[in-house]
Amino acid sequence: MDGGDRLAEADVYDGSLPARLKSSPKGLLLRATLLFSAAFVALALVIVPMADRGTHDVAGAGGVGLDMMATGSIGGSTQHYTVRRSVLQAPGSAPCVLFSDGTSRGGC
Repeated sequence: MDGGDRLAEADVYDGSLPARLKSSPKGLLLRATLLFSAAFVALALVIVPMADRGTHDVAGAGGVGLDMMATGSIGGSTQHYTVRRSVLQAPGSAPCVLFSDGTSRGGC
């Protein structure tokens, strides 16, 4: 090729992408959807643990009117018994004490 030859118009690069490499409107929508869904997932991974931290403080403090003891079992060296207390029992009433031999005492 010498200096006198002219390049054909098709041989000149104008800086644009070929049609097969250009993104379609559907591709742009897919990319936007993936971007926003990734952002929402990342936000959820940060927000949920922060919101959960507050609930442990409330439940750990006992809360107002929250009965932390529902059923317990106490084992001794010779005598085994189970203490039951219902949340529906009146405040101050005796709990139900069940012994291993089948007898019971209290508000059963």
